[in-house]
Amino acid sequence: LALHVIIWIRTRLDSRRIRIHLPSYLNMRSTMNQSRRQRMTALCLAVITSAVVHAAPPSSGSVAAAASVRKRLTEETMSQNLRTMEYAVRGAVVIAADKISDDIANDPNHKYPFKKIIYTNIGNPHSVGQKALTWPRQVLALVDLPEEAGVNHPSAKKLFPADAIRRAREIKKSLGGHGTGAYSHSKGVASFRKEVAAFISARDGGVPSDPESIFLTNGASSAIGYVLTALIADKKCGVMAPIPQYPIYSASVELLGGNLVGYYLDEKSGWEASMEELERSLADAKKKGIKVNSFVLINPGNPTGQVLSKAAVQDVVKFCAKHSLVLLADEVYQVNVYDENDEFYSCKRAAHDCGLIEDNSLEMVSFHSVSKGLYGECGRRGGYMELVGFDSKVLDQIYKLASSSLCSCLPGQVMVSLMVRGPAEGSESFAAHEAEKATIFKSLIKRSKIVGDGLNDIPGFECTKAAGAMYLFPSVKIPPKAIAESKRQGISPDTLYAVSLLEATGICVVPGSGFRQAEGRYGFRTTFLPKEEEMKAAVGHFKSHYEDFVKQYS
Repeated sequence: LALHVIIWIRTRLDSRRIRIHLPSYLNMRSTMNQSRRQRMTALCLAVITSAVVHAAPPSSGSVAAAASVRKRLTEETMSQNLRTMEYAVRGAVVIAADKISDDIANDPNHKYPFKKIIYTNIGNPHSVGQKALTWPRQVLALVDLPEEAGVNHPSAKKLFPADAIRRAREIKKSLGGHGTGAYSHSKGVASFRKEVAAFISARDGGVPSDPESIFLTNGASSAIGYVLTALIADKKCGVMAPIPQYPIYSASVELLGGNLVGYYLDEKSGWEASMEELERSLADAKKKGIKVNSFVLINPGNPTGQVLSKAAVQDVVKFCAKHSLVLLADEVYQVNVYDENDEFYSCKRAAHDCGLIEDNSLEMVSFHSVSKGLYGECGRRGGYMELVGFDSKVLDQIYKLASSSLCSCLPGQVMVSLMVRGPAEGSESFAAHEAEKATIFKSLIKRSKIVGDGLNDIPGFECTKAAGAMYLFPSVKIPPKAIAESKRQGISPDTLYAVSLLEATGICVVPGSGFRQAEGRYGFRTTFLPKEEEMKAAVGHFKSHYEDFVKQYS
């Protein structure tokens, strides 16, 4: 009993520097007769009891120190892939912008020469003033509401158009009467997936689409994560991606322990990728022992805004088939094509036209989302992926991975359904719905021109026009002294520029280095999503700030 008490006391009084030397005690106890052992035990118990009663409580400092020592998860013991992963779109410049925004909100006498932050760092349309489309929100509201407060309410027909009520009833039936608060099938609601398949087939001129090969996901991002998780089997696996690229690819590949194999887009030719560059990139990776198993194509481009021609897309699908690479087709901006001479041409249509689907010689997955296009419903987290040409057992494993998250967000699934199948032509809401979309689209074209032309007029800037997507990616000449200062601070030159721009004007952009770029190139990505008046003013701020920046580092 005494021995157990001693052990118990030792484990609990260690921070109070009370020590019971068990080996010495046990050695001494073994040499005693029974009477002496009993007296020794009693004495030890008395000493221990006195120590417990009279021991001084630990100081707050010692408690804090002990707590610090006991931390199991630290920056050193955590996943180093996570620690070193970078996602520039929500990186250091944006964190600084959020801090300034808080300072402005909380201090009427703040020091900044502007009234608010203009966030052009991310494609988040509603956050910078784009209005939600009316009909989808009406339907979603009715789907979310209990029937007695929504579709069956006596005043429903006074508040909502008849086609919105009809569609809400249809969706509620598809949800099995459970509403949007219950889990769905892990691939997504079956009727919604059928609608996506019909949308894809209609878009691609009748090329068949199987609803069982479609997964509804939390935006395109989670779908990309599922596929990359399946692809990156070990540290030697490589994923080819464009440079510049959307940082979700570099971040996800790094987190999963793979290798991002960059193929460079040619800025001088409008951000095209030549077949020679693709072959060079793949060959170099193989020489390094990297097992490249997949290829990312972003069309229209992010951050570069190019729209690929039919010939260019066909070249890519043929390249992937030739080298047995799984094609990841990021097509979330397929509606955002602004030049009347350009046309979105899907990778699936290209694969079909090249005979690669029929002879089963290409594995590809395409992604789409309600976050972009003309809906801009980023917060709904609705998207889908379609897998074509995959081994059925691999599809089962991806389904298992999706099942581990149970299902994607139900309001997001509903919004996908409404995106791929809007109000019927001739219905009560059709004309108004199309007019709202046209207004947004025309304004995007206008804003892309305002910003693109304005940036090109700044000496020291060069900017390829945005034929599609939501971004411009200008290059900026950085003075040598600014480059030296950035090295002293341990940051990239365009991060130094972006922070300076933020602090002087309140405009938040993403440094070009966050997307990776050619050696010696500096620049940034900006959206053109804020209101036209704000973008006109922003162009003037870009110009005046750059002039001051160059003077500062001359």
